[in-house]
Amino acid sequence: MKMSDFEKLFVNNTIRSRQVSHYAEKMLKLIGCQAGQRYLDFGCGNGASAINLAKKYPLDVTGIDIDADQIRLAQASRCSIPNVRFLTVDGTRLPFDDARFDIVYTNKVTHHISNWLEAVTEMVRVVKPGGHLIYSDLIAPIWLADIGQKVMKQTGFPTSDGLETLFNRHQLYKVHASITPLHCEVVLQKS
Repeated sequence: MKMSDFEKLFVNNTIRSRQVSHYAEKMLKLIGCQAGQRYLDFGCGNGASAINLAKKYPLDVTGIDIDADQIRLAQASRCSIPNVRFLTVDGTRLPFDDARFDIVYTNKVTHHISNWLEAVTEMVRVVKPGGHLIYSDLIAPIWLADIGQKVMKQTGFPTSDGLETLFNRHQLYKVHASITPLHCEVVLQKS
């Protein structure tokens, strides 16, 4: 699901873009990175975070978003940075081979995807064994997710139970976790 124009005003402002970039960098520091590692920014929006990381770290960065307008903004901001690219992609059908990326990062994206479990499954699929999935988003209690899914079919309602089941099924181990009733922030390593 694409963001509304109102949401884009909030998400694309300079202050918010800087906050998102700093958060991605903080999460990356939890796992470290090595030159040449492949990094996927899932739901990259205007690309600010991906561009920041490509400038500061020797990573091969790919940013994806379903919103072509956001990708155009990202491409325009990219300038001539050689180690970052942006693609318009549906996150439930990633056009990448299995185990393509060392690091997959997503922040506040899956609640915009009605079939969020498919999107997270795709993220897991493209992470290399030994690689990391950095996931942060709003979560809902199961009862609220059930009601929400019936009322707002275009919106995703990630649940801690759904995520936990998925992570366990795919043998992802928590390196860092901060889970509250309404928010999930986890850094996972794939075995």
